[in-house]
Amino acid sequence: MYDLLLSIHNIARWLVLLAAIYLIYRSVNGLRIRAYLPADRRAGQIYTGLMDLQLVLGLMLMVLSPLVQSALGNLGAAMQNSQTRFFIAEHWVLMLAAVVMAHVGSIRVKKAADALLKQRQALIWYGLSLALMWLAIPWWRPLLRLG
Repeated sequence: MYDLLLSIHNIARWLVLLAAIYLIYRSVNGLRIRAYLPADRRAGQIYTGLMDLQLVLGLMLMVLSPLVQSALGNLGAAMQNSQTRFFIAEHWVLMLAAVVMAHVGSIRVKKAADALLKQRQALIWYGLSLALMWLAIPWWRPLLRLG
């Protein structure tokens, strides 16, 4: 079960990254043409929804992870290892902050008065979310863990 969830989480990261890049592209383009289209709102909803899915998968992985369970048994030693510390203290905190930024962005965009302000809010908040996510991805891990 753990390996399957980890593989889904790893594949979904690429979907989230693609959604974020597309969303940022739409925001930059929207600022240029001074418009906020229904497709822009939908891109934000897809990104935020994928972030929520990743959060749920990540929480399930934390409960099932042998690495996390072992690290919690000796937290002092776990914090001495950079890769273990990354998952125990850094990855989930940065990703949770990225999810929060995505939701704040969604709310700020929805409440903004005009198209230009909507696009600015989208670019700022979703951009911050993407930046945090970029920092929190374990780039050294393979896309899929087979065998």
